[in-house]
Amino acid sequence: MATDDLQREMQRYLAHFNRAGKRPTILFTHTKSTTVWTPAVDVYETDEAIVVLFDLAGVDAAQTEVQAEPHLLIVRGVRSERHGPTAQRTFHTLEIPYGRFERSLRLPDGTDTAAARASYRDGLLEITLPKRQPRQVPIAHHDIAEPGAATA
Repeated sequence: MATDDLQREMQRYLAHFNRAGKRPTILFTHTKSTTVWTPAVDVYETDEAIVVLFDLAGVDAAQTEVQAEPHLLIVRGVRSERHGPTAQRTFHTLEIPYGRFERSLRLPDGTDTAAARASYRDGLLEITLPKRQPRQVPIAHHDIAEPGAATA
């Protein structure tokens, strides 16, 4: 949507509130993405793993998708509204985002996404991605005869 179209749409909403004698309390946004909000995330590293912690308060874990690919972690889901029909309500503050979300994070080299584990408790989704341990490669020793040495 062009800036002029967005500005006209906003003016139309504001004019509606002025005619109705109400204060505009809702922000209207337009986005091309189906993602409505982005959850906060903490990422930390231990000697054994990369741990990713998503703030998903009010999100149904059964409706959440975790996809671990090489070098990429994707979490998708939906937070549904809990306050029911809004026809008889006047909101004073609307700060909690509802709707679809998606968050993608790049993962460092050496992350074992095949062994990823996820758990959900107290509104926090914790994903643990073990680090692949370097594999020690044995060196084969071959005895080479010294030049000029006689062989039997």
